[in-house]
Amino acid sequence: MKFVALVAALLLAGCGANDPGLAKKIQPTKTQLASIEERIKPYGMVNIQGAVQVAQAPSMPGEAKYAACGACHGAQGGGGVGPKLSGQTAEYIANRLWQYKRGEKVGSQSNLMWGQAGMLSETDITDLADYIQTM
Repeated sequence: MKFVALVAALLLAGCGANDPGLAKKIQPTKTQLASIEERIKPYGMVNIQGAVQVAQAPSMPGEAKYAACGACHGAQGGGGVGPKLSGQTAEYIANRLWQYKRGEKVGSQSNLMWGQAGMLSETDITDLADYIQTM
């Protein structure tokens, strides 16, 4: 008899508030929905007290153009196969690129740069020189 009472108690335990099927039938209240929406705001909308907002700096036109240069001059202009460019002025870089574009011999690796500079427009040279100066 105790066994039957135990089985009956276990079967009845699933009814009412403890019934997992009941949860599927209950709709959340407006307050609960608002609370859920408040917790899942996109990161850009979250206001953290005391936080400092940092604006993303726009990239310079020469930054994308420098990608090909970085293979020899280093990603940060520190040098490699080619000489170090970081720390040079925009005027210096532009003058060198114009010399290479005209086919002038500037150094031992001028022949590598003639083809590279030959493909650059006047705007490309200015953009690259301005970007390299910021390194």
